[in-house]
Amino acid sequence: MDSFSSFSQKLNPLARKLTQGFGQARQLAQERFGGAGEITELPQEYLELEKKVDAIRNVHLNLLKVTRVFMSEDYDYPTQLQESIADVSRTLVKEFKQVALGENEQAGPEPEEAPKTLSHALSRASAQGAEEVGLEEPLGAALFKYSSTQEKLGNERLKMDNDIMKRFIQPFNTTLNTNIQFALKARKRVYATRLNLDAFKNNLKNSKPEKTEAIKLEVEQAEEELHAAVDEAMGLMRSVIETPEPLRNLADLVAAQLAYYKQGFELLSEIAPEIDEMQVTQEALYRNNRE
Repeated sequence: MDSFSSFSQKLNPLARKLTQGFGQARQLAQERFGGAGEITELPQEYLELEKKVDAIRNVHLNLLKVTRVFMSEDYDYPTQLQESIADVSRTLVKEFKQVALGENEQAGPEPEEAPKTLSHALSRASAQGAEEVGLEEPLGAALFKYSSTQEKLGNERLKMDNDIMKRFIQPFNTTLNTNIQFALKARKRVYATRLNLDAFKNNLKNSKPEKTEAIKLEVEQAEEELHAAVDEAMGLMRSVIETPEPLRNLADLVAAQLAYYKQGFELLSEIAPEIDEMQVTQEALYRNNRE
């Protein structure tokens, strides 16, 4: 007898959930195709929070869709690049590094595979050109300087990509899959409990007198469940809206890009006057020889 009573206690909640599920499905169908009657309105504040959370979710989805490009090393690598240039001798590049860094500095271990960025491609092409033209020639010397600078710039780009991945993409993705997802799940519970409440209200209107009191109790319980679900969802949605994390991540994205472009400006500003001077000198010599 005790075991049967225990089984019945376990069965009753399950039966109630099944009944609620059928009631929600019927109520949803009636709302979509008409004939549902009065529909319980959710608080205006709740609806406004939904709009704001949807906007924040769209920001996360759209920015992640774009910034995921930083996870691919070759996003700016020339697709038409000839293999003969891309696979320039690793020994040649290493020698140029050592000259550029100086005898007292170490270039560090060579990567297993040459980085595939636009700057590294420019560096390798310029290094090959410098070797072919010769460092004793103005063009060869200028190509050598440009090659060294572009390699440094390529390394800075890889550093920027890594910073963006760690400080923007990963935390942005975490927020999307935690705080925002929790709020969305809570919203689904709100609509499920709202459907359940309206289904009971509809049953109450069409109930037989002997079942009225029982259904009234179900309506009251459903109202309490809806209020609780709305309160929970509003709390989670406010958390999504008020958290400073997305703005912090955006600031980190800007900082990573700023560091890269600043370094690029400094590196190019350093060699630009030198190459300009070499060009002016060669042009003067050329004119003198022509006269």
